[in-house]
Amino acid sequence: MSQRYCPNCYYPLPEHGEYCSHCSQKYTDGKVTFWQLIGDFFESILNIDSKIFKTLGALFIPGKLTEAYFRGQQKRYVPPTRLFFVMAVIHFAVLGYLAFGQLEDQMDDMANETRYEAFYSDFRTDLDTVRANLEAQYAQVPQLKEALDTLEAKLEDPRKDSFNLVYFTNSNKFGTFESVNLPVSKQDLIEVPLDSLPGAYGVEGFWHQLQVRQIAKLNREGGDFTRFALGKLIWMVALMMPALALILKLLYIRRGHYYVEHLVFSFHYHAFAFLLVSLLLMLAYWFPGYFESGEVAIPLGMLGIMLYLYKAMRRFYRQGRIKTFTKFCIINFAYLTLFTFFLILTAVLTTLTF
Repeated sequence: MSQRYCPNCYYPLPEHGEYCSHCSQKYTDGKVTFWQLIGDFFESILNIDSKIFKTLGALFIPGKLTEAYFRGQQKRYVPPTRLFFVMAVIHFAVLGYLAFGQLEDQMDDMANETRYEAFYSDFRTDLDTVRANLEAQYAQVPQLKEALDTLEAKLEDPRKDSFNLVYFTNSNKFGTFESVNLPVSKQDLIEVPLDSLPGAYGVEGFWHQLQVRQIAKLNREGGDFTRFALGKLIWMVALMMPALALILKLLYIRRGHYYVEHLVFSFHYHAFAFLLVSLLLMLAYWFPGYFESGEVAIPLGMLGIMLYLYKAMRRFYRQGRIKTFTKFCIINFAYLTLFTFFLILTAVLTTLTF
């Protein structure tokens, strides 16, 4: 009998048996029946759902998923990095739809109002030109001036208003920053090319001009900025994970845990936080009478996240209540500091690169 080879990896197949011992593919001559195709489809769906349900079930028990992962049960659950990014995408999609959508509309309304006032300024300038021509042409008609004065009194003049564009400068030897108010006419804010606007108002220096340019662009295209910023928030939280894991490593340095264990703990904790807040926000949106929109959902979510963190630390790191609570307080303070730093850094970089 001739030697059989696996059609997938060309590994020699045993004389008896239907599966390759090297790649696990079933031996086949290449022909696939319709019912085999349907069977493979349902098998894949059921396997995926089973892993997802097992992962979500373990995720809702503080510390269980991380504990199981380092006990060797890694194939049973969704990998921590994939779980983190899937939950982050879902969370920011919900946040973008429920919260950033309203913010986007508000910023678009502000930009449209400024744009309207700029166009109306052009109209008033044209009106002044027409008035000057009429007064010169009909100087012998005194009633004309009175009629034009009455018309002008009923029309607002947006050219008298200006927009305070704020940028920052390092003005002393101690390295502190001061804000500078730059009054810009709303007409110039909309119509003057962005690259020419800083020079038109005497702003010097690369960083000063860059700030003025980007803030003017933000006021012109506010709605686009919210979508741009939302995409950067996911990466902000992702970059926080190594820093948070480092703090956990320092807090538990005597426990002998590897850095990657703290990193996986951070991924699982944030995956739960994203999922819980997303669910509460959706419930607040669907049932506003019970949740009073975000006024109840957000505090409830924060309480749930904090209780989850404490219980997860107790289970995974296996220390007493007093030690765990002390480190819980430290990690929350450090997290708030990290979050504020990364949020400011992300806001600045997002504004400068928008």
